[in-house]
Amino acid sequence: MIANTGSTARDFCMLERNLLSHLKLALLLSLLSSSVLLRARLVPEDNPTQMSGTTGVVVASLQFTAAIAAIIAGVWEYYCGYWDLRNMHAFLVAVKPHLGIMSLVAAVVFLTCIIVLTE
Repeated sequence: MIANTGSTARDFCMLERNLLSHLKLALLLSLLSSSVLLRARLVPEDNPTQMSGTTGVVVASLQFTAAIAAIIAGVWEYYCGYWDLRNMHAFLVAVKPHLGIMSLVAAVVFLTCIIVLTE
């Protein structure tokens, strides 16, 4: 047990909120991956222009991989922050691997936007 002094409860809630945000991002990326594989569209078109089969599979695979990476980065950040909280270390700066993984996830999202816009 950790004594609730200062901002301990707030810091723990921040760690949980960040983990849940990573899980929400992963859920959205996996949903987008599934919709690309199933060629689902929100607004039906008269003459649909769909992604080719190989492009769709590659984009869906990238998105699903990014979803798994987002979960791994969220759990990594949570446990590093939790142990820093238990050991009374300052943890204002996120761990470096987390920043790298989330930069790759952001790049996949940006690349997906470009591919969808060009198709």
